[in-house]
Amino acid sequence: MKRRINTSLLPTLVGASALFLLAGLLHGNHAAAQSVNWQAYNEETLHEDILPAYAHFASAAEGLAKASNALCNTTDSANLASTRQAYRDTLTAWQGVSHLQFGPVTYLMRNYSIQFWPDRKSIGRKQLQSALALPADSVFDAEFFHQASVSIKGLPALEQLLFRTDALEQLQGIGVDCRLTQAIAGNLSTMADGIYQDWKREGETLLRGSDIAAEDDVQASTVPAFSIDLMKSLVEPIELIRDTKLLAVLGKGADSTYPHRAESWMSEHSLANIRTNLDAAQALYKGSNAGLEQLLRQRGEEERAKAIEQQFLLLDEQLQPLGDSLTGALDAHYAELVTIADSLKVLDHLLGMAMKTLGIQLGFNSRDGD
Repeated sequence: MKRRINTSLLPTLVGASALFLLAGLLHGNHAAAQSVNWQAYNEETLHEDILPAYAHFASAAEGLAKASNALCNTTDSANLASTRQAYRDTLTAWQGVSHLQFGPVTYLMRNYSIQFWPDRKSIGRKQLQSALALPADSVFDAEFFHQASVSIKGLPALEQLLFRTDALEQLQGIGVDCRLTQAIAGNLSTMADGIYQDWKREGETLLRGSDIAAEDDVQASTVPAFSIDLMKSLVEPIELIRDTKLLAVLGKGADSTYPHRAESWMSEHSLANIRTNLDAAQALYKGSNAGLEQLLRQRGEEERAKAIEQQFLLLDEQLQPLGDSLTGALDAHYAELVTIADSLKVLDHLLGMAMKTLGIQLGFNSRDGD
């Protein structure tokens, strides 16, 4: 859930000024003003962020399944437009919770089934073409999805089906296109609801058991594993956004960009995804009563806490004028996109230093193998 911060002046934390700030914070006060209340942070995040976000995702996915059913019952331009919007709504809901790569979303690899991306070898496109070549009477049921590749079970496959230039013609055809679209949307809804139900059922258990699953014995005595997972969910996606969602597309210069590497490029939602990702990270940072910002202030790290807050706000200010499509912004706003990448690097450094301040070792980054 997004929590906005009211402010008027946003210092520009890029270039030389950013390096000066980072150098100053590296030598800041690291003495603990008081003990960190990790349990309060965990409980607040579970009930105010995780459960509402997954409930929203489940609701949006259900809406997409219903829209897909209507599309296949009456395959016309109006229903295609409605289904495309339902897709964007579901994609946005997923982007608001995709940073939480632990717990029930990982059961049965549901995280990869929902969004297999980046797909550097075009596995999803190849698997989808094979599925579309199946006989017209093929059945796309639970057994089909049990056997199918994760690359065609969720959002990327649906994007290809719904946002092709000839989508309406293909969906109206005699092939399996519309039934497969309908089936994938239904499968996505089932996964989304399953994750939400699992979190409702197991969330408190995960909280209670979080003090015995930390990565090493020293850290286990001070920082619950649930807290470490939440810190990973805040810190690790920033590097992913910068390196994979932005720099991989920007290439080596304005004349050597890679538009089709962009996440959600067909639905023209790449920058919208990044804004949603950062909104979710900002919410995880701010909290309401027990967020990371409050934890830093409890340790006397007022300047560090304020710098992170300002960097989130700066990124929001930089992204807002560029619209939803990264591919659409590449030509006219290349320099601004490079500046955003620089701002993300600053935020990554600031959050990394915050982890050191709190004595947290994040360990292996599960995203490194993507």
